[in-house]
Amino acid sequence: MTAGVTDPVLKGFWAWYEQLSDAARAQATGPLMNKLRAFLLRPFVRAAIAAGPSTFTMSTILDEGGLLLARLPKGVLGEETARLLGSFIVASAWQAAARRAGLPEDRRPDAGLYVDECQNFLNLPYPLEDMLAEARAYRLSVVLAHQNLAQLPPDLREGISANARSQVIFSVSPEDARILERHVAPRLSAHDLAHLGGFQAAARLVAGGAETAAFTLRTQPLPPPVPGRARLIRRAARAAHGGGTAVTAPPPGTAGTDPRLRPAA
Repeated sequence: MTAGVTDPVLKGFWAWYEQLSDAARAQATGPLMNKLRAFLLRPFVRAAIAAGPSTFTMSTILDEGGLLLARLPKGVLGEETARLLGSFIVASAWQAAARRAGLPEDRRPDAGLYVDECQNFLNLPYPLEDMLAEARAYRLSVVLAHQNLAQLPPDLREGISANARSQVIFSVSPEDARILERHVAPRLSAHDLAHLGGFQAAARLVAGGAETAAFTLRTQPLPPPVPGRARLIRRAARAAHGGGTAVTAPPPGTAGTDPRLRPAA
């Protein structure tokens, strides 16, 4: 594996490593392996990270059109594993957007990055506030959703306040309402923000390059789920990428005619 290495830094590392005793090698790699074992012990993570070349690239999704949904339940993966894997995905999306610097602006299609519980997935090798400031130039819309301001470190909170110019605020605590009031005043007050109803939100948006006055709006609840559809989609995905019999999920709102696709009771 190292015979074809030409990078002088890598060659120097492996030359140093080969001279170590087994005990010294274990000491040198121990901290990294402890992290990796906890990360790769989960079959889903191992299949996603260490199963060979990916069937898609983030650049293809952003530049040619596509939709990537990443489900990272902390209760299943573990908090640290979900946080690290989510940060990988966010970093990959940003790197794919930054590659657009080599494209003329009119050839950069609009793309969006939506991060729920964003405070868990922002362990990045560069300041997020820089990413937010530069994303518009690459035509990447970044939507960060979180529960309360205390979840964000002060520098990140200030970076979001300065660069996330369009804000949608659902009902918040009185403490957060007092801080957020300055973004929606004088149309709305801290009392208004703390007493929003169900499916109601306050918004302050940027339109035509200028900030508009704050206003309230109502969102619509999601339609009822199709029974069994999530299970069928997962089965089809595993069959397509991990072996087994492939089945096609029925259109939304239907059960299909294939008995393998009938929703569970």
